[in-house]
Amino acid sequence: MDKKTLDIRDFLAQNQPLKKLPLATLSELAIQVEALAVKQGDIIMSIGKTNEQVFLIREGAIELVRADGSLHGRFVAGDWFGYRSVMRGGEVHLTARALEDSLLYTLSGALFTDLLTNHERLASYFSEHKADRVRNALHELRNTDSHAMISLQVSDLMKPPLLIPQTSSIQQVAQQMEEYRSRTALMLNSEQQLAGIVTDADFRSIVAHGLDIYQPATQIMTADPLTLTFNSQASEALLLMARRNIRHIPVIDQGQVVGVISATDLLQGQTHSAIYLVADIFSAKTVADLSQLSQNLPKVLVGLVKQSLPANAIGQAITSIGQAIVRRLLGMAEEQFGKPPIPYAFIVAGSMARREQTAHTDQDNGMILADTYNEAEHGEYFRKVAKFVSDGMNECGYIYCPGNIMATNDQWRQPLAVWRSYFNQWITVPNGQALLNASIFFDLRCLYGDCSLLETLQNDFLAKTKAQTLFQAFMAANALSHRPPLGFFRSFVLDKETVDSDEKGMDMKKRGVVPVIDLARVYALAGGHSAVNTWERLDAIATSHAITQVSIDDLKDAFEFISMVRLQHQAKQIEQGQKPNNYVPPEELSALERRHLKDAFEVVSNLQDFMSTRYKADHFR
Repeated sequence: MDKKTLDIRDFLAQNQPLKKLPLATLSELAIQVEALAVKQGDIIMSIGKTNEQVFLIREGAIELVRADGSLHGRFVAGDWFGYRSVMRGGEVHLTARALEDSLLYTLSGALFTDLLTNHERLASYFSEHKADRVRNALHELRNTDSHAMISLQVSDLMKPPLLIPQTSSIQQVAQQMEEYRSRTALMLNSEQQLAGIVTDADFRSIVAHGLDIYQPATQIMTADPLTLTFNSQASEALLLMARRNIRHIPVIDQGQVVGVISATDLLQGQTHSAIYLVADIFSAKTVADLSQLSQNLPKVLVGLVKQSLPANAIGQAITSIGQAIVRRLLGMAEEQFGKPPIPYAFIVAGSMARREQTAHTDQDNGMILADTYNEAEHGEYFRKVAKFVSDGMNECGYIYCPGNIMATNDQWRQPLAVWRSYFNQWITVPNGQALLNASIFFDLRCLYGDCSLLETLQNDFLAKTKAQTLFQAFMAANALSHRPPLGFFRSFVLDKETVDSDEKGMDMKKRGVVPVIDLARVYALAGGHSAVNTWERLDAIATSHAITQVSIDDLKDAFEFISMVRLQHQAKQIEQGQKPNNYVPPEELSALERRHLKDAFEVVSNLQDFMSTRYKADHFR
């Protein structure tokens, strides 16, 4: 191979989607590629003509222009053009013009078609449909390690179960667990169906409560335990354990017990796992202990990203840590100030409510008090509890809310009747402040106390949001204030993290994930759906046919891709000892990530436009 051909091969090997082709294939391709030098202003393709070549820019810049003279896009080294006309049979719909002196590599239409036929990855990359490209790009973005959690099923990791009749005594169960060196025993009823589970930890109750070891093991077993199916993903098991603070789950196949999976099986060798951290949090005795434990959260985030878990699963696992801290703080508060004098619900808002947290965030919370609340009798107690929890969260890295959306603020620590009046006002008079409150308080979840108070409130306001078309229009208009970071020429719009910052990046929170979160909230409230998590809201929206299933699938893939770019950026910052943020410089991204981020943003933008039309949002912007 001569020097020129070798140079072409090396360039091809550096560019998507060719970089993972076998070296022999790249060498053959380099021989067939031709170089084309063009001058500034030269026309390479013209609308209405026939094109039989695909172009890869080696040096320079090319612009594509529509028939009306408007700009379709500008492309630089490493970008492809001309492939769409080849794929449609040669008909050119855009004029290609050199913006500067440029060097192009050309592939014949026949060679390009042959590549697509023989390499599925290339066919996915050049798909006509943005959503398909985003879907396939997710596989490229994630770790492809065959042992990554995303690729494993429960059946790959589970262990054979120790099965014991539920009529066995506590002593008999202990003897068999000792004999088989098992940390769990699965108890079966007379029909050989799962009745309960006994773990090492359950034997503590024998000593604690002075139980007779000859009594039936049903006295200490957990009846009707949570289970997983044989083909469940390992990531699903990880998430379930973290959310429920459990370490062993029976595995069922066609109604029969076939195994048991433990946290140790899932996380062998991982020091900073969400499961163990949550368990340690519930065992913490002091706020100082919680603060120390919370410092492991960034390490957990990095580990989950490296495991290639889906963004939704990562958000749920990280949220499980934050919500465990809140619940333990409330338990400590009751230990210090006594049991609550009346029922109340401690509620959280924002990303913790949606179970979509990443790194430490500020705190958004409140209290719904029973309508029997009397300020003179009960006020001091709830003020103390609210302050204890808020101060504790701040010590654990969840800083005080800059907008004072906290239970320490009297406004957000009120009886149910007052909360109902708040929501009624926000829905019936949707002014600027009401819409700001709506974006916070329509994402609520109860973490502690009498959760029926929040359920009553949600049922009440969802009936109103479903009926109030004016509120829906205002909400949709407000949601459109956050648009994906694409400029007029489909280049990325960059923002500064702070006014004084010299560095710019794409705000992957405000311009990336928030547009999808806001869109899902608008449709969920308009449909009266109680789901709060964005992925669950999208599923509910599809079920009600407010958006087609195909569009929902496309949006979920776009949301996943955007979220993973954000998470990988934060994980990289944590590993480098930096404080994680949401500002991703385009130069940090690979060519594939840049290309498919644009695709993902356009999917989101198109559905925002559809929402605007559906709810007549333009009348209120």
